[in-house]
Amino acid sequence: MTMPFFRLKGRSLGFSLLLCLGFGVPASAAETSIIKYEVSYLGLSLLDMTLTWIEDDSSVQVSYDNQLKPLVSKLYSIHNIYRVHFLRDSYQPLNWSKSISEGELDFDLIAQRSTDGSRVSFSEGSNLEFPAGAFTIFSATHYLASKSGDPDFFPNKIRVFIDGTIWEATAIRYDFLNPHPDHKVRVGEVLIQTKLHYLSGESLLKKNDILTSEIATEGTQFLLWVQPDGSYSRAQFGSFPKAVILERTH
Repeated sequence: MTMPFFRLKGRSLGFSLLLCLGFGVPASAAETSIIKYEVSYLGLSLLDMTLTWIEDDSSVQVSYDNQLKPLVSKLYSIHNIYRVHFLRDSYQPLNWSKSISEGELDFDLIAQRSTDGSRVSFSEGSNLEFPAGAFTIFSATHYLASKSGDPDFFPNKIRVFIDGTIWEATAIRYDFLNPHPDHKVRVGEVLIQTKLHYLSGESLLKKNDILTSEIATEGTQFLLWVQPDGSYSRAQFGSFPKAVILERTH
């Protein structure tokens, strides 16, 4: 299976090649899984999201393709694609990107870590230090989900790198026997609650997409309901009434 390519909008040849190499055709031994979600915002069901997970012996490529539902798309335009390529064992990101088409907001941003992992180059020209041991939004999400079966891992703190800014995420674990005070957790399910605290840095983007803007806010709460197989059936970014909610449809 080939990962779809971006609209490059005048990107340099180097980053065009990066996109092809970083999100190209996976090795023949790779396994592909596709999960469908529905996304709600302000209590309204707005988008369909397709998560594509491609895993080989050493790494994982994940893409989140978000498109407005047909009726809503007549009033507004959103088609956002988020991708991350990370190491299978450590969940450390190798490269990541997003292609945003959200009303009048229309851009691509591609990031590539250096060979030693200490730097990250962006398609808009920036070259920044990458915090040791940090994750991106989506590699952090899957890393925490992978730890859901290990109660001793929690509570824990990890660093998340978001478009040039560095955040600290504090993660707490809940389950049926250790219930969350406000949210239901079923038997066999784990709920991970994460809150973000700003540490340093300045965003590369003056105006960002809705999801990233909601996440990269001081005190933002992120909830993840994880199943025994490590996948998640539900996620919530932020709090009501401005919560972004993902619900698995199959």
